Amino acid sequence: MFVLRNYRQGDFEALYGIDRECFDAGIAYSRRELQSYIERKQSFCIVAEAPAPVARNSTAAIASAKATSQAARREAGSGDSSTPIAGFVLVEIHHKGYGHIITIDVLAEYRRRQLGTLLLQAAEERVRKIGGFAMVLETAVNNQAALAFYERHKYKVLNKLPGYYGKGLDAWFLTKRL
Repeated sequence: MFVLRNYRQGDFEALYGIDRECFDAGIAYSRRELQSYIERKQSFCIVAEAPAPVARNSTAAIASAKATSQAARREAGSGDSSTPIAGFVLVEIHHKGYGHIITIDVLAEYRRRQLGTLLLQAAEERVRKIGGFAMVLETAVNNQAALAFYERHKYKVLNKLPGYYGKGLDAWFLTKRL
């Protein structure tokens, strides 16, 4: 079961690594860009933790799972006793009352487990609670999986943004009324 929580300063390196793993170099955010979005007063970031699997019948397997979990936390740069980060969503609240999804990232090993849906719904609910009326986002025109995901969640393509991701890669601009 995934646990959602607010971003903590010690999460940054893990989130930066996840973004680099989820997107190609031309789309993934630079360290500075990601840091800037996270630190904006009008932004929020929801982090998903995934508990490490624990074998039930073997003391050696339990010890191994604990060691693996601790190593994953060290690699993620969390430096605390929390479980590994499986994904996150970063949203900026626009002064006109809508939420802009900056990125939603889920590590490959946690996909197809409804984590993207959980993160998206949590972000939408937070925007709704502060009086937001809509969500917007951009996704690369060649990212069919993302487009299908958002369409399943009632997002509609409004238009194409030529060269959004640099020369030769356009984006779809999508929106959803909350």
